[in-house]
Amino acid sequence: MAFVASGAAVQNHGDGMSRARPLKVGILTTDNRDHWRKYDLPEPIFGPAIAALFEGMAGFSQEVEIHVISVTQKPLQCPPKIFSHIFYHSLVVPKMGWLRTGYQGCVRAVRKKVRELGLALVHGQGTERDCAIEAVFSGRPNILTLHGNMRAVAKALVAKPFSYHWFHAHLESLALRRTNMVFCNSSYTETWVHPLNQKTLRMPNPVRTIFYEPRYPEGAPPASELRFLVVGLIGSYKQPLEILRALRILRERSHTRFHCLWVGAFSGEKQYVGSFIRELEAARLAGWADHRVEMSGRDLREAMDTRDVLIHIPREEAFGLVIAEAMLRGMAVVAGRTGGIVDFKTLYPEIRIVNPEDQQEWLKVLTDLSLRPPSRVAWTLWDYMKFHPREIARHHLEAYHAIVSKRAANP
Repeated sequence: MAFVASGAAVQNHGDGMSRARPLKVGILTTDNRDHWRKYDLPEPIFGPAIAALFEGMAGFSQEVEIHVISVTQKPLQCPPKIFSHIFYHSLVVPKMGWLRTGYQGCVRAVRKKVRELGLALVHGQGTERDCAIEAVFSGRPNILTLHGNMRAVAKALVAKPFSYHWFHAHLESLALRRTNMVFCNSSYTETWVHPLNQKTLRMPNPVRTIFYEPRYPEGAPPASELRFLVVGLIGSYKQPLEILRALRILRERSHTRFHCLWVGAFSGEKQYVGSFIRELEAARLAGWADHRVEMSGRDLREAMDTRDVLIHIPREEAFGLVIAEAMLRGMAVVAGRTGGIVDFKTLYPEIRIVNPEDQQEWLKVLTDLSLRPPSRVAWTLWDYMKFHPREIARHHLEAYHAIVSKRAANP
């Protein structure tokens, strides 16, 4: 199915047929080389949901021409294309043009590039940094995707006035009021958005295609011990330290044999991270824990294929992408009853929802799992295509054309 915007430009191909040109869309997103200060790397690094969206868009080269725009503080090596019809642009803005001025330098740079490229629509990815504000002040019809709810995160962290999360909570409110549509990744996100903007569309985060590849043989011999996996930022609202302490109690009470791997970068909460590192080192020396700061998608997939249970019990979560990834690998999941996580309860048969504030409930569920180790969940038992990149990309294109057509009908 081809998507054609009302009023789109038409070109003659010399065969007597006139065809609409692809819709030109700008996607504003963070290049994590800038976020992580890895300016020497040759290729852009996007978050997993963004990378998955581009994988999905790769199949629609006749319908859309995408221009990915990332603002950075230092020059980066820039490949001209990500796919044949997905172009990449890196814009350098000095530090003064960032948060301390409400991202005014970033807004001006993006607005100039949007005019130069002649984009019909702009899609801002996330309110965690500059992208949302750039989108709503781009001078074009625009859509926002919320990957996390910054107002909810600020509340969970009890953010102090004028702190990073406090500022972004206020910028999120401004952006939501001004945008044409908001893609909400969960029912929970919708409840946060609706008071400010009721033009929403439920749009789950896509999962990278690597997680859709065939799994290890179902007949693989079981491990001698239960294997847990915890993935996420090492920060207080994700509760990795609390999970570590709960597992230590489980080990002491029941003498259960298990191993747990944590995967996640360290947050800026020095006291919390310091406590986590000290207690993790003791667990590592005892032989039942380990930690990796980061993993490639392939390495994470392999970790999921060799581990039994994902533990994900944050105090705030808009969606829970790592849960969707674990579901596709057939893992059992122990997850917090918070935010968008509750949407998974009716979708997946091997998810156990617990109170994120009740450690005793965690211990009961984990003890039950240690007594009756779970088996892998077959794809046929749930709607596993729900998060496929191509499906999500198709829904994106339908929304893009609806917005542009409405603008053409009401100039």
